[in-house]
Amino acid sequence: MKSVLIISGWAHGVEAIQPMGDALADRFDVRLMTGAHVLDERRIPDSDYIVTGSMGGLLAMELLPESCKKLVLISSTAKFCAGEGYACGTPEKVLRRMILQLQRNPEAVLEEFFKNVHYPHKQSRRGILPRCDGTEDLVAGLEYLLASDVRGKVPNIGIPVLLLHGADDRIIPPSASGWLHKNLPDSQLKIFENDGHALPAHHFAAVMKELRAFLEPTCG
Repeated sequence: MKSVLIISGWAHGVEAIQPMGDALADRFDVRLMTGAHVLDERRIPDSDYIVTGSMGGLLAMELLPESCKKLVLISSTAKFCAGEGYACGTPEKVLRRMILQLQRNPEAVLEEFFKNVHYPHKQSRRGILPRCDGTEDLVAGLEYLLASDVRGKVPNIGIPVLLLHGADDRIIPPSASGWLHKNLPDSQLKIFENDGHALPAHHFAAVMKELRAFLEPTCG
């Protein structure tokens, strides 16, 4: 049985990715990890397939294990912050402001973040576990996003990559997946119209159909 590692994004616990893990468990050996854990360890364990997105997508492209045969990137980017020569990102000042605000009122920061995550749909807390027990890992994640830039690694990712993105994503613009699609050697891109950053939360069946067809075409 092939193995699948699912990695969550910033401010999400494993509860956010548990439904995907449950849906794939009948055909794969599934392991779940938080993006915060991967960032802390600076290592991704050997896996046949990796499914992740957002901050987890950056970590996967940076730390991709040689064992990985296929990669799924949901709402991902090669560089989180916009800058010279790269317009597909968020202004740095947004993350720096979030870091400062996390020291004062983490609940308010997370509330606004999840509102944008779920746009254009109503905010849903199902499957989400904000890490309110402390802000250290949240700040570390934002600092990583400020500095992250894996554009140089993208052309050397020589495995098939499935890119899924919402056309109305307020966290990472869909043009970021367009950039990845243009620069990856072997990729497929699907844009979900009238959807945002949290694709699995609002179009779970459609996302899982894409995942299953990509990871194991014979599984139906």
